[in-house]
Amino acid sequence: MGARSTPQLEDAPGLERSREAAADDGLRVVSRTPTCVPPEVSATVTPLLVRLQEARNRPLFALVSEQIDDDVWNKVYSWKRELRAAGTEGAIDVLIHSPGGVLTPCYMIARFLARCANSWTALVPTLAASGATLVTLGSEDLIMSHGAQLGPLDPQVISKRPQKFFTTERQSPLEAVELVNYVRELTISSMDISMQVLLDQGVAPHRALENSIEVATRVARPLLERIEPYDLAALRLYSRLALLYCERVARPSDSSKKTQREANYRGLVENFPAHEFAIDIAEAKDGLKFNVSEPDSKIEDIFDELRPELDRSRACIGLVPLNQTSKS
Repeated sequence: MGARSTPQLEDAPGLERSREAAADDGLRVVSRTPTCVPPEVSATVTPLLVRLQEARNRPLFALVSEQIDDDVWNKVYSWKRELRAAGTEGAIDVLIHSPGGVLTPCYMIARFLARCANSWTALVPTLAASGATLVTLGSEDLIMSHGAQLGPLDPQVISKRPQKFFTTERQSPLEAVELVNYVRELTISSMDISMQVLLDQGVAPHRALENSIEVATRVARPLLERIEPYDLAALRLYSRLALLYCERVARPSDSSKKTQREANYRGLVENFPAHEFAIDIAEAKDGLKFNVSEPDSKIEDIFDELRPELDRSRACIGLVPLNQTSKS
């Protein structure tokens, strides 16, 4: 979940909006439309979101971003009045489409949604990976099609060393774990093999052990000398941070918050071999114990129409408006 700058989200031009978050009678009113980048996608995305909201018969918030960072978090937070008004009416939906982003803004969004509503459902037509998966842990239930995917939550961090051990810019704590395990296994196997060879040649056991240790040390030293202890410590801390964020989102202390309390969030951080691992609905349900289900045929049809439009959208964030004749 490396950092990358996201273009500032501006309200789409020419859209009529009211600055009031709710009417005096407590009903949610049309205040503004989700802001999209590029702005022209709003003309095709917003009507589909309105249809989805009507089909689900509950408020819908769009969280679509090619990179969730501080700018996206600030934009989500700018909808606080509308979201709180919607949350007081009951459960809400949050449509999520994102490959993830920076860990802390994703965490802040998940916690903020919990403050706005005691219960919300995550809708994932295509992709909610990495930090976006962290956001879904705050949902009471998750609706995703068989073509959609979540992703592991091992943090992606950048080494502070000018000469990095890893060839790629970003590193995962899982890479450090794999490296340490590899060196350990290589050392032990080198000792075992050399010890057995020396014993077969009639070398005394204590001499064979001394020589085996020397052989294993020569094999392991070049690798160990290239490992920076501070990098390993930093990666361990980032992994612990991810676990704590997951725990606080999935299992908040407030028992009134309905979240993915049974989900195996530790598995999201520690169990997958690569950050790009695709977690489909079966893996989410059986392997990670998410409360997850497929969309019904009507919602699936809308998902199918939404997918290409979401792929065209660099961002689309906001509470979907009601039709002028609708009431929450």
